[in-house]
Amino acid sequence: MKKLTPDPPVTSPDAVERTSQLLDRAAADRALDYYLHNHKPPRHMDQAMYAIPGSVNLEAALAQASDLLRCMVASASEAGNGLSGNQRDVVLSIGHLAELAKTFVDTSLDRLVTH
Repeated sequence: MKKLTPDPPVTSPDAVERTSQLLDRAAADRALDYYLHNHKPPRHMDQAMYAIPGSVNLEAALAQASDLLRCMVASASEAGNGLSGNQRDVVLSIGHLAELAKTFVDTSLDRLVTH
């Protein structure tokens, strides 16, 4: 009779422990590198669908975000009008979340110190 599943490789308990320690150390090193070295993944501008120039100031960016969120609230309200039940609740909750985000952006704009 042929065995369908091969036996696992024989390893000593010391080898298993060393491998486990190496994996733990590698994971810890990756986490520390990510959090301590201000990790930002590279952005490839040629692959970006939308590219915002680095010259845009904070006030202009917040104003644009506020306008986009206002459009999102209006779109969610319109889409929710034709629905009922859970679907309506989900769409309108998206509108409420966008409205809350818009409030934060608008408050940030109001508190922004311009020179």
